[in-house]
Amino acid sequence: MRQYPNQRRSFTASISGSPVTSAIAGLNILFFLGVLVTGGADTKNLLDWGAKYGPYIAEGQYWRLFLPMFLHVGFFHLLTNLFGLVIFGSMVERIFRTRNFLVVYLLAGIMGNVASYLAGPNPGVGASGSVFGVFGALGVYLLLNRRALGQQGRQQLTSIGLIIGINVVLGLTTSGIDNAAHMGGLLAGGLIAYLIAPRERLFAVETPFNFGTPRLAMRTGPQPGSRVVLAVAVILVLAAAVTWYVTGTYETNILGQKVPG
Repeated sequence: MRQYPNQRRSFTASISGSPVTSAIAGLNILFFLGVLVTGGADTKNLLDWGAKYGPYIAEGQYWRLFLPMFLHVGFFHLLTNLFGLVIFGSMVERIFRTRNFLVVYLLAGIMGNVASYLAGPNPGVGASGSVFGVFGALGVYLLLNRRALGQQGRQQLTSIGLIIGINVVLGLTTSGIDNAAHMGGLLAGGLIAYLIAPRERLFAVETPFNFGTPRLAMRTGPQPGSRVVLAVAVILVLAAAVTWYVTGTYETNILGQKVPG
């Protein structure tokens, strides 16, 4: 994307050009260490740190739709999500620019937790909803710009499709995976990207060295800020509507606690 096919970026260069990706990765590590030193990643401690839990959300603890994207149940869980974040998040941040990447990541994470809340009351944590949002955003960008990006873009789109497909199959065949959060984040990331992804355009460049054959170059057309505001509004309204609906399905027991209806 905006690189010649043979141009490669080192890992250090990718991270240095993606400050928000680095900051989010650092936050995930800090939260993980905080959970470890305060009692470990058992359910009670994760709930104390803000894990998603249906009855608590129904009581008005809506921050539990945000904080779980920074919490993990173990080192391997953290490592797999950081891998997706660093590799694909840095790519999306360079394409979408820092502000828009942050919008994609946070809103996809919120929508992933809302979808998980809709699917059931069980506790849940993890950045995978946000990471799937990154996958969805990158996939939609590649789809919208498939002509301008040519063969390289089509190959990357196929790769993203395979990664998503493999993860969906794993989620359906492996216990303990929050498929609803994955799908919620994926759809949110794709919808946001449809509204704010940059559009690439090819144009001919005439130089004295072309010898009559124009050289093709690519120009990026960023979306206006109003599209970003629209994307934020659409996702937040959708998240609020789903949350309101799910909360309405909970009943209050004789102890004054919210329980699924």
